[in-house]
Amino acid sequence: MTDKIIRLNLMSFPRPLNAAQFYPALSTYSVERPFSLEDFRGAVGHFFEGNPFFTKCHLIEREFESPEEFPVESFQALVVDEYPNFYDGFLLMSVTYKSNPGVQGIFTAFPMSLQDGYRCFQFHQALMSTMKAGEDRFRIAEQLAELQVHTADLDEYLPVRKPSVDENDTVRVMPWTVRETVEPAMRIGTFLEAAKAEFQKRASENLLVMKNASYAASLPLGNHLMFLFVPRDVVDRSSGNEIRDYYNEKALETEKTVAQLETLEDFTKAGAALFPWIGTHPRRFAVNNYGDVSRLDGSDFLPAKGTLVQYQWHMPYVVSGGAAQEGAGMFKTISINGKAFHFVTERR
Repeated sequence: MTDKIIRLNLMSFPRPLNAAQFYPALSTYSVERPFSLEDFRGAVGHFFEGNPFFTKCHLIEREFESPEEFPVESFQALVVDEYPNFYDGFLLMSVTYKSNPGVQGIFTAFPMSLQDGYRCFQFHQALMSTMKAGEDRFRIAEQLAELQVHTADLDEYLPVRKPSVDENDTVRVMPWTVRETVEPAMRIGTFLEAAKAEFQKRASENLLVMKNASYAASLPLGNHLMFLFVPRDVVDRSSGNEIRDYYNEKALETEKTVAQLETLEDFTKAGAALFPWIGTHPRRFAVNNYGDVSRLDGSDFLPAKGTLVQYQWHMPYVVSGGAAQEGAGMFKTISINGKAFHFVTERR
């Protein structure tokens, strides 16, 4: 099933792949000393061993005065600025801050058809663990075998990438701002109650739940997104737990549909229909909840060398640009060691 979901994801985005489809994400760590670019280079080399999707990346380092100088809504500027250099791979950046040498970030921009936000998160944690351990913590070949992913013909599914940027591809700054809050960690039902309140405040019509399709393995190639809609009448009459039950039923229906796909033509047709189908749902309010990721924060192994303190991400512009429209938005959260980090988009 995971193999089929991977193939559907690969066929689900406009072709050729352009800068509007790259997925920016930043993990921030408390460190005893920042890792060097050579540390990054050695660690990411393990990610390429037996990897059917990636063979190289564009590795750089950037220093900012403070974290406030690098807000989430500006992440897209880096995608645009660096795109000509990594269109045939992905961007990997070491981030440091003059104001706090005890903090270091891992920033990536992956093609969305090959990597979603949770897999970006897993990549960051595996890379940090590999740098701390001085040995491979990705285990690509082992995890591919566990997932039963068949890689021999995946080249047919990989998108051609556009090697240049024009004005129609993307923007430097997202057309929304972010309201960020930190609260005590909460259960999914409580989170969905908060999402419902935002949904109703904006008079949205469709709740778009972005849910991982597989939790079978820790490999950064394992979890792929499903897009599930909950209509306004269901949201209005339902508790948070009832909303969860509704979209979980939709997820089962989606799995049954994907299970019937067999040929390249099947996946091509289904993939090409996904985004137009999403577009038929007006006034979309998107929700993405990663839940509690404390087990991956790095505190179980050489914590002084690197422990996760924050993760920030947004969907590629081809998706998240719609969050600036009337009646639309995004509400995303992740919980780390008892703290829920929320961000909610607001129209500029």
